[in-house]
Amino acid sequence: MKKMSLLLGGMVMALSMTACSSKAPEAPKTAESPKTEQTSAQGNQGTEAEDKSGSGGEKQKVVYWSWQPTDKQIAVLEPAFEAAYPDIDLEYWRGELPDYQKKLQVAIASGEGPDLMGMQTGAMLNQYSKFLEPLDPIADEAFGAGWEDGYLENALNECKNADGSYVALPVNVSAQQFVMYNKTLFDEAGITKTPETYEEWKETVEILRAKYPDIVPVVYGAKEADKCVDMFNALSQQFGPGKFYEAEQGTIPWTDQVFVDTMTAWKQMFDDKIFQDGAIGLQMYPDASIKYFFDRKAVMFMTGSWQTGALQEGGPKYNGATNNDEFGMFILPQIGPSEPKAVVSTDIAVAINKDAKNKEAAKLLLDFMIHGEGNQIMADQLSGTSAKKDVSPRTLDNFKSESERAIVPYTTEKIQESAGKRFLNDKELVNALGVAMQDVVTGKDINKALAEVQSAYEKLK
Repeated sequence: MKKMSLLLGGMVMALSMTACSSKAPEAPKTAESPKTEQTSAQGNQGTEAEDKSGSGGEKQKVVYWSWQPTDKQIAVLEPAFEAAYPDIDLEYWRGELPDYQKKLQVAIASGEGPDLMGMQTGAMLNQYSKFLEPLDPIADEAFGAGWEDGYLENALNECKNADGSYVALPVNVSAQQFVMYNKTLFDEAGITKTPETYEEWKETVEILRAKYPDIVPVVYGAKEADKCVDMFNALSQQFGPGKFYEAEQGTIPWTDQVFVDTMTAWKQMFDDKIFQDGAIGLQMYPDASIKYFFDRKAVMFMTGSWQTGALQEGGPKYNGATNNDEFGMFILPQIGPSEPKAVVSTDIAVAINKDAKNKEAAKLLLDFMIHGEGNQIMADQLSGTSAKKDVSPRTLDNFKSESERAIVPYTTEKIQESAGKRFLNDKELVNALGVAMQDVVTGKDINKALAEVQSAYEKLK
């Protein structure tokens, strides 16, 4: 039924499996009927599916590729979807984001690929937008008039192509730059307050280094360019709020003093040994997350708001090393003249392949993930904040400590106060800026590195 290729990754957890319908499977007809009632109790979903199905026939399937849902998330989502639509098999493939992007690029270039695919907004969505099914008429018919009012406006705006049409729809949003920390190790080291300034952060790192000589104070997976750019975006808001977006629009150059200051602060973090040696050669997932942080080989982890889901029962926290530990989260401490601000974007959106072999089934799965029970399930997983305004997690009581329960309202507040979007719109610019950041760490002159970013940007015009 399903063919899953699963890699180790962060943010996984287990929820109760939902009951499958006992009705005989029937072939799906279309995604014509609005299913706003789908968020009701799952016990009614089998009946709803029958009302939307056609006459009996051969069972269909829908092929879905993404980096999320994770393996344990799909273990909840798949039976819920197949209970709602017992005449459709969900075939899911998952890889970590870099592996998924490589697989998708090859498949789309050859005219193949999944029916439904995960999308990040910004550069990734722009890269694939011409291969994606326009979703305006699908959403209007499935969700009903005025459906957009029920979603975060910025999240929806990021899902449009250059013509202003939806080519993806948002599942959830996420924010950077945050630091997750092992509160148990903090407590044992006598640290009672999370750092708010860079000097306080340095002092915290030194205390931890003295207390735990065999444990990394802060682990950072900065191998991928986009993870570096997340940091640069958030950090730049401390030196010039909004300037990052002005540079993307071309109203100021990437050589502006605000970015010199940002890059200088970035380099200082490495010179001061805030991060472990070799950070720019380490992937965030699974290396920094699983092999360091949740293996109790690091006290702090540079990450985003989505990481909260990893603390639920069945997630990476419960791999043996950190079963009994408590965790917390704080925003990147202030190193510049302006207060720290999170940057926020649609983290997981879904899109339909124009060449989908099972397009009608893909429409039903999209509805399930965006407007139906799938959206609630993803919210319960705490791997992001739902883009649907009336959906909130029902699982906060699953956390075993107050510090962990506090993460969700804390990051939600930071998302509401964000400086702006997280993702750049052009992949080449992301690569150029990310490489420049890595080059500066290894000794390249900051002004020269930024000049190369500007040169790359000008070639994009």
